[in-house]
Amino acid sequence: MRLFVTGLDHHSSPVEVRERLAFRPSQLGAALAALRGEVALREAAILSTCNRVEVYGVADDEAAPARVIAWLHRFHGLHERLETIFYTHTGAAAVEHLFATVSGINSLVVGESQIQRQVREAAQVARECQALGPTLNALFQHALAVGKRARTETAISRHAASVSQAGVELARALLGDLSQAHVLLVGSGKVSELAAKNLLDNGARTITLVNRTVERAQVLAQQWGGRALPFEHLQAALDQADVVISSTAAPHTVIHPAHVQHALAARGGRPLILIDLAVPRDVDQEVAQIPGAHLYNVDDLQSVVARNLERRRAAIDAVRAIVRDETAAYLRWLQARAVVPTLNDLRAHAERIRRDEVAKALRRIGPLGEREQQIIDAMTQSIVNKLLHQPTVRLKQRSAEGDALRYAATLQELFGLERGHA
Repeated sequence: MRLFVTGLDHHSSPVEVRERLAFRPSQLGAALAALRGEVALREAAILSTCNRVEVYGVADDEAAPARVIAWLHRFHGLHERLETIFYTHTGAAAVEHLFATVSGINSLVVGESQIQRQVREAAQVARECQALGPTLNALFQHALAVGKRARTETAISRHAASVSQAGVELARALLGDLSQAHVLLVGSGKVSELAAKNLLDNGARTITLVNRTVERAQVLAQQWGGRALPFEHLQAALDQADVVISSTAAPHTVIHPAHVQHALAARGGRPLILIDLAVPRDVDQEVAQIPGAHLYNVDDLQSVVARNLERRRAAIDAVRAIVRDETAAYLRWLQARAVVPTLNDLRAHAERIRRDEVAKALRRIGPLGEREQQIIDAMTQSIVNKLLHQPTVRLKQRSAEGDALRYAATLQELFGLERGHA
């Protein structure tokens, strides 16, 4: 059997190509069924994200990856040939590729954690479609453990790598425990969504959304357990806020010095943090001169993100060491599993010989009592077990050292253990 991955990612192809080959979640069940039927894969899983489309498979021959690429063209109705932008890794290289991917070092944003969830979901879908056999099931489970280890033992996912995340980390650094902070989101676009998710992940419990289209804010508020207010209630919301994250699409500032002065007067001296993620800016720059107000804009946060990404990149070598270590561990498991059929064949071969020879001996001896027959049977079983004990132990030891397949092939040759003849 041959383990492989074939696919493309943001390194090998532009987004306009990736989006044509991407799979919608609703397509995956039918795609896996078609893939296994048309390409004859023993096992399969599809990992499809905005930055990659990859097919992991276990097949009986070396031509399977090329057939997968041809199938991808057919499934997505592509008439031009795109074979040159696909990569294929087999065996150890395929294992190492998945482990590196789930650890975040193959991502567009180094160390991003979303890929771990995406790998988990890809395995779950394949499992539900009964396309995930023992080899890929173990591979994906091991991969998730590798991703967790990389993020626990290195700085690959530490420190903010996006502006919205940097804003939330800044708030946490200034206020400490965000569970007691009242957070105000002004605007309900994509940036606000990301900020809200990061806030919730960092312990925030009280979130208010203010938006010119209050219906949009209400949808998001229900999703996050917060409350939505129309834009005319901005001042009241500011008066209660500890952290303000603003990201509207307004062509002019929407939070002025008078807003902030009013809010500070209502707060009894507690400071107010304002994080302006909008371009053009939402918060008047004169707010930065007001005592008790702490204003940060996109440029402030971009410099933080740049420093943080450098910190993450510095952890890549440590992650690669983990990936190499875990790849070797998975391959030892795979080799140990691969020699099980040989051990089973050897034992079946010996058992058949034992039964034949016992039957011959009993015919020569003549009638024996049941007890005598049981003694002879037990004695011959013991002889077989003792003869096979050392080869079994040695083969398992060699599997731990990476030599199992060579020793298994030697056993098959010495004992004539051709598949189907044991």
